[in-house]
Amino acid sequence: MIRKLFFAGITAVLANSSGCITFTQHALPANRLPSQFAAPEKSSLQPINFAILGNERPAEHVIDAGDVLAISIQGIVPPDSKQLPPVIQSGQTQLTNIYYPPSGLNIGPGTGLPIAVQADGQIVLPLVAPIPVRGLTLGELSEKIRATYRKSEIVKEGNDQVNVTLIRSRVNRILVLREDIQSPDFIALQKGMAELHRRGSAQVVDLPVFESDVLHALAVSGGLPGTDAHNEVWVLRKSSLQQNTLVQIQERIAEGQSAEQVVKNIPAHLEAIRLPLKLCPDQPIPFTPEDVMLQDGDVVYIEPRREEYFFTGGLLPGGQIPMPRDEDLDILEAIALAQGSVGGLGGTSSTVSLRAGAGIGNVIPPTRVLILRKLPNGDQLPIRLDLSKAMKDSRERIQVLPGDYIMMYYKPGEMFTNSALNFFNFNYLIN
Repeated sequence: MIRKLFFAGITAVLANSSGCITFTQHALPANRLPSQFAAPEKSSLQPINFAILGNERPAEHVIDAGDVLAISIQGIVPPDSKQLPPVIQSGQTQLTNIYYPPSGLNIGPGTGLPIAVQADGQIVLPLVAPIPVRGLTLGELSEKIRATYRKSEIVKEGNDQVNVTLIRSRVNRILVLREDIQSPDFIALQKGMAELHRRGSAQVVDLPVFESDVLHALAVSGGLPGTDAHNEVWVLRKSSLQQNTLVQIQERIAEGQSAEQVVKNIPAHLEAIRLPLKLCPDQPIPFTPEDVMLQDGDVVYIEPRREEYFFTGGLLPGGQIPMPRDEDLDILEAIALAQGSVGGLGGTSSTVSLRAGAGIGNVIPPTRVLILRKLPNGDQLPIRLDLSKAMKDSRERIQVLPGDYIMMYYKPGEMFTNSALNFFNFNYLIN
């Protein structure tokens, strides 16, 4: 009776195993995968020199509208020649909650009266017409003020001391949108756990004009993109945005909308400047120094990695698993990341080796893997490989792409062997 049951079990196993052969026999062998369907290498990418994300600061400050200057003119400012010019201490004025430097850019104490450069690039001083100052350095402005008062015969040579210092540089107001996790506490996802929900952040940053660049915007808003974001930065120019767009973006973010969706709804998204932070060693820099310079009203955006997952099934625990951003991931590493066991008991971890639906037997491990890979045209390409060969032949150890569906199965011989071993084990226990 036992012998009949044994042969009946073997017959059932072989009958059921034909299904596995049917859907894998038409799959493409991994060692014949064309290069256009293979995963691009990530490990060869190298960080760029982050210094090129910054603006080159001039040797001397160049004056323009928005600068606040401290000016003293002997006998004119202040008007009483016996009165000393007031000392302007380095007290700071907070412009926004986030400012670089944190409390403003004041260059030490100065003497004189605070004079703001008007929007037309002129300053207004007593007894003379408005003086154009746009494009001048502090030393050039001092000479120009002295020459203006001499020409008007208001002061005489030898009695024409002029002092000009910078109190606060003009700033550019930048909006930084980030969709990587900004938390003081380290957050790690467990294996097999995918993050399906997140909320971005929006920050308004005032940057001094000669430090108004992508490098300083990143430094103020939290640093380089995290591993849950793409290793690149997008810049949206105000010149291509409609009026009041910044206000609309802030309102939508405050309402709880995704920063990614808000940016995609901006018409200028297609005209954004992409700044990759990692490149191949021989790849030229794909942006210019002008691309990293930020103007008033520009938007800096960091995009999340929303679709960089692979999926598992078959004898592997089903799951949606995040992929590493900067490292290559081959099939053996993917199975290990999915809590599988290559060459181990039943191909799964000990905690799930006896789970329902794991198949018959857990002595001989499964070695058949089927990968369903999405193609750009929407079709899918089935790829089959043998794990026993993948551990010896690098051609079988292919790289995993985002969106791949990885399934593990027994070969017919593995199913037969496990059935036989289980049968004799069961028969021994009965006897």
